Amino acid sequence: MAAGAIAKKILHQAAGVEVIAYVKRIQNLEAVVDPDTVTQEQVESNIVRCPDQETAEKMIELIEGVRRQQDSIGGVVEAVARHVPKGLGEPIFDKLEADLAKAIMSLPATKGFEIGSGFAGTLMKGSEHNDEFYTDSQGQIRTTTNRSGGIQGGISNGEHILLRAAFKPTATIGKEQPTVTSTGESTVLAAKGRHDPCVLPRAVPMVEAMIALVLCDHLLRHQGQCGTKF
Repeated sequence: MAAGAIAKKILHQAAGVEVIAYVKRIQNLEAVVDPDTVTQEQVESNIVRCPDQETAEKMIELIEGVRRQQDSIGGVVEAVARHVPKGLGEPIFDKLEADLAKAIMSLPATKGFEIGSGFAGTLMKGSEHNDEFYTDSQGQIRTTTNRSGGIQGGISNGEHILLRAAFKPTATIGKEQPTVTSTGESTVLAAKGRHDPCVLPRAVPMVEAMIALVLCDHLLRHQGQCGTKF
């Protein structure tokens, strides 16, 4: 993920963008995290990469229990990109959220992607879901809420980009599982060696890297097309 680390540094130096990912949920254990204030130090303060310390301890205990059972579990990585400039992306081709979705879903074990309100937004009415605009004290146009996740019509609107990626349980486990051979004969598969019972902690820097690379690409496009310096 060296390229991702370089992309994060470029984003920060060129436009002040911060990209931070963290474990939001493992199985049924969900962390309480404020994406507006979460820090990299909080994320890296424990081996499960969950900034909610109380929940992190429970997650570690859960993973260890699953490991002893020779099984695996999945969960959700949430990520925030703060201070993203307005105007990145395209309205039809190469929409910013579409490129982010493609990048995230190219990671191993991913099974879902959502941005902003995500699937929860389907339970709301338009009047409830719409982000209302206002002018802040610095004269900047902002939104009172961020259910769009920082992207509207395929283009960044200046609010924090907030997204989530679902990761399935690791497929390779120590428990015996029925399968078939290449000739169709029934047999049993039981993996040997070291295999992670949960890939979520390892996925965090990968999600960050993918987001940073996509944002870097769009930042360069924007500068090339509009001549804008951030």
